[in-house]
Amino acid sequence: MKSTFQYSSALSCFTGLIILICCASSVKGQNITINEVLASNVSLDYDDFFQYEDWVELYNAGGILDLAGYHLTDDPDSLFKWTFPIDDPGLTTILPGGHIRIWCDKDEQQGSDHSNFKLSGEGETIYFVDPDGQTILDSLEFGLQQDDVSFGAICDGCDEWQYF
Repeated sequence: MKSTFQYSSALSCFTGLIILICCASSVKGQNITINEVLASNVSLDYDDFFQYEDWVELYNAGGILDLAGYHLTDDPDSLFKWTFPIDDPGLTTILPGGHIRIWCDKDEQQGSDHSNFKLSGEGETIYFVDPDGQTILDSLEFGLQQDDVSFGAICDGCDEWQYF
């Protein structure tokens, strides 16, 4: 009897954990913000292929979230330009207080964290878009960039921005 009770309690606990994870994963991306951008990376930060590529960093102020199916774009007429992969939870799962960097190098064959567009050092707008491909959840407009100087929130998720 005791082992049946322990098994039942463990099963209930496991089921509760699965429900919690599913609920956390279904939360819309309102807690995800564009946190920093480097649009003229000449020699500051390199990717896994030792290439200096531009990047966008997202920050999660909320619970555990899977970004699979969400989009990043620099084109307001194509809000679904680049999609977070649905088959790479190691990349797309973002923990509370966590960050994800996407290399904007138009070089998708280098991995799931490489987008199909490049950033313009002349300035542009970046959009983070809901999986519906229509709802803009966050955007960042930035101007002319200096080499190796990123533009980002003063603190994670803050509304004030500065150059780093």
